[in-house]
Amino acid sequence: MVKRLLNSMKTHDHWFAEWWSSILLVVVGVYGLCVPNSFIIQQSFIDGFIKILPAHLWEFLFIFVGLFQLVSLGCDNLLGRGFAAFFASILLIWGTLNILVYGQWHFSLVAWGIFASINLYALYRIARGIEKHYELL
Repeated sequence: MVKRLLNSMKTHDHWFAEWWSSILLVVVGVYGLCVPNSFIIQQSFIDGFIKILPAHLWEFLFIFVGLFQLVSLGCDNLLGRGFAAFFASILLIWGTLNILVYGQWHFSLVAWGIFASINLYALYRIARGIEKHYELL
């Protein structure tokens, strides 16, 4: 399993970028649960996200989508990767916009924007069939 994962990471740099995106989602969700009074969480996420859903539901959503993306990357399932990239990009775009509006341009804005575009690019590759026809999964 580990050897297969390392070989896949060497040959699929876009796969590796999606993997880091899923790690970001899981870490942000866990960080939000463990340190709810943090400046980053309070200014960037609580002020923006709570207006739609309750406080800890967002953190669990981040963790769930991040784990879903990790599992879909490990299973080499294009449909699963497409759904995971779609949901991850929605959360990351929303996170980017929340940091832009409520987070007072915190430095994490760059990371959120980059990972949102990585997931949108992955979704584009899957929808166009580039993954299926030109890459070995």
